[in-house]
Amino acid sequence: MHLRAVTFLLLAAIVLPVAGLAPAAGQDRATQERIIHDIETRGFSDVTGLSRRGGNYLFQAQDLFGNKVRVVMNIETGEIVGLSRVGPRTK
Repeated sequence: MHLRAVTFLLLAAIVLPVAGLAPAAGQDRATQERIIHDIETRGFSDVTGLSRRGGNYLFQAQDLFGNKVRVVMNIETGEIVGLSRVGPRTK
């Protein structure tokens, strides 16, 4: 349980400054690639399934510990508002 809280806080600190990435309307391919690149520079890798739902981005990625995670991130603030591990824990 403690490791989960530490993981969440670490990921939140990495991803927080993502504000202002998306245009108000739909995203073109270049915009999606820029968003994925920005997410990867904050410690995530293998970003897949990037989509926009309301005021949030949803995606799956590998975290700093090698765990596959599902992330919900606020578009305007860059705050992670949801994070859950997908699949088994890595060693």
